[in-house]
Amino acid sequence: MRGLVGLVVVSGLVVMSAGADAKARRTPAKSQKATKAGKAGKASKGKASISQRPQRAQRSTRAARISAIREHDRERVEIRAFAHGQSIGAPWAGRLQHPTLLPSGDGYVIRRPERAFGTETTIELIERAIGETFDEYPDEHVLAIGDISAETGGLITQHRSHQSGRDVDVGLFYTEQPAEYPNSFVTATADNLDCAATFKLLESFLATTNEDGGVLMIFLDFDVQGLLYAWAQDHGISERRLARIFQYPHGRGSSEGLVRHVANHDNHMHVRFKCPADDTSCQ
Repeated sequence: MRGLVGLVVVSGLVVMSAGADAKARRTPAKSQKATKAGKAGKASKGKASISQRPQRAQRSTRAARISAIREHDRERVEIRAFAHGQSIGAPWAGRLQHPTLLPSGDGYVIRRPERAFGTETTIELIERAIGETFDEYPDEHVLAIGDISAETGGLITQHRSHQSGRDVDVGLFYTEQPAEYPNSFVTATADNLDCAATFKLLESFLATTNEDGGVLMIFLDFDVQGLLYAWAQDHGISERRLARIFQYPHGRGSSEGLVRHVANHDNHMHVRFKCPADDTSCQ
């Protein structure tokens, strides 16, 4: 009997197990999912702190990453701040550090001293060109010097360039000093322009083109170029030399010459200097 009872029990278990499997097969998938969700919900109540640990670790990693990026940015700013030289960036998008002020001098008037800052090379070459001109034309009237750059460079009113200490506006010479000059620039015409002295001033600047930080280009109205060109022809200046100097007579859009046309430059010349070799952040 005992063996029979055991067999029944075992058989009962087998039957019950088979019944449970059949029931499970008949249970819809939706209710199975609900059952699993319920179990998961119960498990999460007891293990909330454990499930939050990966999120906290992710936040910690993300914060460390952001901190590293910010630290890298700070280092990059510091490197820029300690750039070598004076002229930083381009004439139309730059600044000036350790500026050199154009001092007052004989023969010229600085129209706005608060905008008379440039690189040391720029200031030296401006003074030299003016000095050489007055050496040859000692009886000329005073010369107007316009803007170079603000003390720290950057954008200033009335200009898109003049930002990095390598641009200067220089007035012209006239047969008679105009009443409003040198406080204001005066439009040059065939009747009032002193071509001889103005041509000498132009050539004195251009003589520096092969020097470190020397002249890169000069901007001057096309018609005013024509006045100087005609005078130079009449006074024996070779065509080869004139072709190196002037864009005239090839047209306003020509790439000829070092003197180029820019609108609103019929009353002064805009002289632009190259980057000195030691100014490693200059463009």
